[in-house]
Amino acid sequence: MANNSKTKPTQAQQPQRTYLISSAVLMDVMRYLMTRPYGEVVKLMGALSTLSQLDKSIGADFVKQQAVETNAKK
Repeated sequence: MANNSKTKPTQAQQPQRTYLISSAVLMDVMRYLMTRPYGEVVKLMGALSTLSQLDKSIGADFVKQQAVETNAKK
């Protein structure tokens, strides 16, 4: 019998990545997005506005060092 299901084949989920961006870069991206049509960028601008600040007790260097160690293990 033929399989007529219209389900998409499932793909393995990639683990989410975490990025650090400076406030200057974030503002540049937001300024650029403000020049684009609202409907194209509203979801992206909403997502960017929910980014949280890095805890001051954890420096950006610590996060970068951790990423380098993870890549070295691969």
